[in-house]
Amino acid sequence: MLAWHYTTGRKLQYITASGMLIPGSTGIEPPDKPILWFSRNQHWEQTAGNACHDAGQPVRRLTLRETYAQSGGLVRYGCDVKRLYAGEALRLKAQVSREVWAALHAAGKQQQAYPAAWCGSVDSIPLEGLIVNIMSDSFKWEQFEAG
Repeated sequence: MLAWHYTTGRKLQYITASGMLIPGSTGIEPPDKPILWFSRNQHWEQTAGNACHDAGQPVRRLTLRETYAQSGGLVRYGCDVKRLYAGEALRLKAQVSREVWAALHAAGKQQQAYPAAWCGSVDSIPLEGLIVNIMSDSFKWEQFEAG
């Protein structure tokens, strides 16, 4: 089974140039380690949507279609789940406290995500051997062929 790292079309060129998926460190404070997040959700991960800051409104995540329209499309990278950690194993590997982990899960559920489908790595993952899909204009995932 594949798990997917969902991202935007704007990030595709940077990821391709680096040749790696790299854990993001935004909002991470030591001793926590950054996590490269994946989801076993085979269509879309709700928490992958861009944040929206409408004046006077609480912050919300854009939908798949909204993120697609505002971010140069959508891309996902498929990785065999056997290469990733999930649940308590991922929490321990990333050295995340139980309190922070519970808060991440609560935030995910509030966004209609399914945290039990989350998995990840604290290490960068080379693109070689990953499956790359792009979202078509008809909102279907299609195999990406570079060039």
